[in-house]
Amino acid sequence: MFCCLDRNGRDTMNTRKNKGKGSAAFNQGAASDYRHPLVESIKSYFESLAKVKDPGKRQVRWNPRAVATATVLMALGNRPTLRFACQEALASLTHDRCFKRVGKTYNGLVKAQLRQADGVLPLVKADLRCRAKIALQHVEKTCGWTLLAIDGSKVDLPRTLSNEHHFGIADNGKCPQAFITAIVEVHTKLLWDWRVDRGNASEKKHLVEMVKELPSDSLLLADGNFVGYGIWQALEKQSRAFLIRVGGNVSLLRNLWPEANIKLKGNSVYVWPKDLQKKVPPLCLRLIVLGKASRRIYLLTNVTEPSRLSSKAAGKMYRLRWGAEIFYRGFKRTLGFFKLKSRTGRRGRVELEWAMVACCVMTLMGIAAVSRLKRDARRISHAGLLEVVRRRLNENPRRVRGLQQFQLALACCLKDTYQRRGSKASRYRPRTKNTPRSHVLKPPKLRRATGKERLLACNQQWKMAA
Repeated sequence: MFCCLDRNGRDTMNTRKNKGKGSAAFNQGAASDYRHPLVESIKSYFESLAKVKDPGKRQVRWNPRAVATATVLMALGNRPTLRFACQEALASLTHDRCFKRVGKTYNGLVKAQLRQADGVLPLVKADLRCRAKIALQHVEKTCGWTLLAIDGSKVDLPRTLSNEHHFGIADNGKCPQAFITAIVEVHTKLLWDWRVDRGNASEKKHLVEMVKELPSDSLLLADGNFVGYGIWQALEKQSRAFLIRVGGNVSLLRNLWPEANIKLKGNSVYVWPKDLQKKVPPLCLRLIVLGKASRRIYLLTNVTEPSRLSSKAAGKMYRLRWGAEIFYRGFKRTLGFFKLKSRTGRRGRVELEWAMVACCVMTLMGIAAVSRLKRDARRISHAGLLEVVRRRLNENPRRVRGLQQFQLALACCLKDTYQRRGSKASRYRPRTKNTPRSHVLKPPKLRRATGKERLLACNQQWKMAA
């Protein structure tokens, strides 16, 4: 079917008219008019690209919407190489009437991806955030908050010179690695925003870049890596609530204004670095201590009113931060992106970006299908969604069921509701050097403010948000 996959050169328009006769031409035309339910569902998420043109100077077959749809189909497939994944995607794509005249080669698709990446990916991510905001309205809130968790992870790449120059070799010392920082909804594992960077990139910097895009009713959950005055000040400046675990790497002040007229409720503390006290105001936060003496957890939040966020609710919500870890487990193992296939740096970055887009689109399709039947969207199963998508992708085009049956199959992809009665811990595990050991974080360094610091705070007249 794909006899020209090894064609070199750009995917330019072929103006030669192929005249077919007999039953073969009739069958090809009949298949082209058939709407594939999977393609129909995926392309609806890229309506914003319908009027976007290719930045190339010559007329090409691969328009941005066709590139986006084909790339998502490749990412959701299960083929050992990118070329085979392209064949599988094109086999489904050519049965849609909107993509009759798309390109037929893997090289042409990759070149179109690289040309359009700078202009198309920001538009796609912005549009998916708008769709995610609508989808989260069907997800039940926890204590009035939309819970988002942020975390970072690394993905391996082939050990080529181009990948080493583009991404660098991070902590494993063996192969190039790309760093991902993602913000996900903890129940549905729906991607809200993400950043792709070199293996030694800073996830704190990525968070500061994504603060403006956070929804106003969200509560951001983060582990002990997202600490520092700069991060918390950026979140406070945008009026975004956060709940972050802290330890001995954080220094806090108390009794900065003991004679203040405003009485702050709860265990109020202040963050005010010594080297920046003459330049920036102190930041008032609330310290929440949970657990027993042997396994205590220290949480910091800018929600100072216990009526909006009680200590019990804070502990319950922070345990849900594990949803970010589950997302990466599904992205790497269930979807199979623990190691990328691209052998050049630019292609690797584009492959990873579109893989995140594909994961977001699949989750949005699942939430839409589940909420249409008025079921709990928090029970959505990513493994089930992927199984349905790959089954439709591999089916014979003549026997593929309609769009309604496809959406019904997606709506049935829910987690089990049984209650676990036994422990998930293994019966026996030999101790090795890689065996994880229990680690108890030290409490944050808490001290009373000095008289000089109180005088400096009063003279500068910093207004505290109570």
